[in-house]
Amino acid sequence: MDDMNPSHRFLSRGAGALLGAALLGTSLMGQVEPTPTPNPTPVPTLGTTAPNSGGPISHHDRGFLKKAAKGGMKEVAVSQAVAANLTNAQVKQFAQQMIADHTAANAELASLAASKGVDLPPQDPDLVSTWSKKTDNVDREYVNEMLSDHEDAVKLFTKGSESKDPDIAAFAQKTLPILEHHLQMVQDLNKAIK
Repeated sequence: MDDMNPSHRFLSRGAGALLGAALLGTSLMGQVEPTPTPNPTPVPTLGTTAPNSGGPISHHDRGFLKKAAKGGMKEVAVSQAVAANLTNAQVKQFAQQMIADHTAANAELASLAASKGVDLPPQDPDLVSTWSKKTDNVDREYVNEMLSDHEDAVKLFTKGSESKDPDIAAFAQKTLPILEHHLQMVQDLNKAIK
């Protein structure tokens, strides 16, 4: 290297310095942390409790949310469990509608409950296995169960629609016509499959 032209030695040192600076810059960039967002808004997820934004929730409203969640989860679980064993085309179609409608309502209910700081009950694990094992007269048993469940749900949501909590009342008022429609459908099925 001693016999290297001085201008080449300068270029070589300059290139080495540039390379070193580039490597150092790359290394430092990897260590830079993103700027934190001031006061990020927490996103509630199912099974967690978010702070109650509207103050204390009444005992009746808490009960409504828990009963509505339990009933909604049951509609989906039972409908999914019996779907493969149903024989009547109308009953099968009804089961599919129960899965779609109640899944959507359950998601909205879970979000509402989280915003109110209410932990919802878990689904009964035995429910699916009990209903999926049924093979005799499944259509009749399913329709009877849905009839009873929807009569109870309409009563529950009618009371819920009168809540003093505006969010709970709005959810109940929005969902009640859907449940009334389900009840009418299952009443018609009950007459049709006798």
